[in-house]
Amino acid sequence: MHSRLHTDLHRPPGWRTWALLFVLLAVALACSNWAIIQAVNFESSDFAANTLLVLDAKRFHLIYGNYSRVGFNHPGPAILYVLAFGEMLFHDLLHVVPSPFSGQLLAVDLYNAAWLVLIVAMVRRMAGSLVPALLFGAVTMLAFAYSDHAILNGMWFPHLYVLPYAAMLVAISRLVHGRTDALVPLAVASGFLINGHASFVPMLGVILIVVVAANWFVARRDASMRILSRAWFRTHRRAILTAVGILFLFFVPLIIATIKDFPGPIYQYVKFGRGNKGNTIREAAKFVGVYWGLGHGAPARGAVAWGLALVVVLLASLGRTSRASLGFMRDARALGIAFLGGTLALLYYAKVGVDMLDQVYIALFYYAVPALAAALLVLIAWQAIPFEGKRAGAAVLALLAVAGAWFWVRMPPIYIYFYNHANVVTLYEQLRKLPGEGRLVLDLEQNPENWGEIWGNTLGLLAYAKRQGTDLACVNENWHISFTRPNQCRPDEVARNRRYQVRHTDAPDPVRGRPDVEALGLSLFRVGVPPRPFTYVTVKAQPEYFKQILGRGWSNLDGDFVWSDGRAAELNLPAEAGRGRKLTLDLGSFVPGYEVQINVQALVNGKPAGTWAFYATERRRRIVLDLGADPGAAQHIELKIDKPVRPVDHKVGQDTRQLGVSLYGIEKEAQ
Repeated sequence: MHSRLHTDLHRPPGWRTWALLFVLLAVALACSNWAIIQAVNFESSDFAANTLLVLDAKRFHLIYGNYSRVGFNHPGPAILYVLAFGEMLFHDLLHVVPSPFSGQLLAVDLYNAAWLVLIVAMVRRMAGSLVPALLFGAVTMLAFAYSDHAILNGMWFPHLYVLPYAAMLVAISRLVHGRTDALVPLAVASGFLINGHASFVPMLGVILIVVVAANWFVARRDASMRILSRAWFRTHRRAILTAVGILFLFFVPLIIATIKDFPGPIYQYVKFGRGNKGNTIREAAKFVGVYWGLGHGAPARGAVAWGLALVVVLLASLGRTSRASLGFMRDARALGIAFLGGTLALLYYAKVGVDMLDQVYIALFYYAVPALAAALLVLIAWQAIPFEGKRAGAAVLALLAVAGAWFWVRMPPIYIYFYNHANVVTLYEQLRKLPGEGRLVLDLEQNPENWGEIWGNTLGLLAYAKRQGTDLACVNENWHISFTRPNQCRPDEVARNRRYQVRHTDAPDPVRGRPDVEALGLSLFRVGVPPRPFTYVTVKAQPEYFKQILGRGWSNLDGDFVWSDGRAAELNLPAEAGRGRKLTLDLGSFVPGYEVQINVQALVNGKPAGTWAFYATERRRRIVLDLGADPGAAQHIELKIDKPVRPVDHKVGQDTRQLGVSLYGIEKEAQ
């Protein structure tokens, strides 16, 4: 009876087990993002740039990868096709999510769940049974969540490289002892990585060199295990050819792009690499140390401790391993060799390829090494425990690790703000109403202080227009690859079409005049036509007037503006003959970061007149109020602020006021 039970526990799980694990993980990850997924999202910034490509992928026309900050596309579209699959399945076909971008979000949860299941499946071969492999996977998730929870619940591309990189490390470690049972996962993971970033080509090369060298050492007396031998290739020819064929498929888009746009992307990658000045070994080592919790501002504090502990344990196991655990420790050391290869690869990349060592996101993928190291250390400890109930103990520890991971994963990514900019619809509709034919030619203002807002919000506009099937606008001045080449203006369009300067919304300027369109933190001015005049009464020019009309809830006048203080602020306009129905308030806001949003509701004479949101990329805007049928009468206006912010709480000075909006001026429409 005992022998039969032992056999059942070590029997390889069937497809139903893996399918169930995949569903459980996907559901858990989706639950962490469910409020976001169920929102009607309008993406901006990087996510809108991805959408411009995803919409091509939905028509199976995409051969380029996501954009690069240095002016070209990455090698391939593998992840973009995953996002396109999510849109098509969950939004277009099944209608289980309310917006296309929500389908992308759900696709990422499936993507992450698939990699986690693959890692557990490969570790099961090393651990001998499913329960310890589940413990390994749970600790890996905990370490990821501790380091950067957006690895598990975010969809920024640097985060989407981490799990395939982890799977690649586990898969390539099998080659240390000449095993080919993970060649297909290795090919798939490597394909996704190389599609995502060209730098993975040399880094994977370094890791492979380390693994092959280790294999040569451990298999020097056994040619059947030695990778660099004819016997090994003959024995595993089918597995090798299958893996090579799969990897080749990931290069097909790059090959097509190179032929179509010769010399193409490969030439651009080589040119950029040659132009990099490089860094010193010391600088590169400090960069690697950041991912182990070393240095100022480094996440994953303490990771270096468990990393060193793992090194000691693996070295101590050499020549002292019991016969019962010989196979397991051999595989554990092989995984340690893969970690060493990954570390040397990053050191090489930091030495010759990283141009900004202060940007941690560049090598976010390397978080896989500390996370897997923590999991391997726990697994080795579990294997060494000699008591009967350790299988149940592993299950309990796995549940505790998952609960710990949930503590961090339930928090949204810091860039969630870019998932939903509803005002992109307002901007799009205003632009659609502009008279004239042909695409709008957009000249983007190049201002270092607010270029991020101009760039990101313009991307949101272009992505939304493309979703509507409208070729609305092209970018002329300060075009970037993120806008995609089809959205770059042609010379004939610049010469003949309607042309607009796109600025970040700021104070009204009589020289520029009234903008033709204003929404989403952008103000568009027609080029080549006289300024449109306006008549603002400003705090700066007429402070005495504002002292008379400001009611409760305002601070003292502060030069150009006056801050609201608290949850409500009032304006009392005296009766004024000839005043029109429309009143415009020029408002700013105190939004210290992307995580802060302030909603303002206006009431005119006690009646709701609208609600407006202020974000990090839309801190200033003009709101228009309808004063009703008798606008010349005395008017009582109340602004209700849902979440005023104290600057001191965000380490912005010592100001303890509850700031909401700042009033700069008023424009009164004449009858």
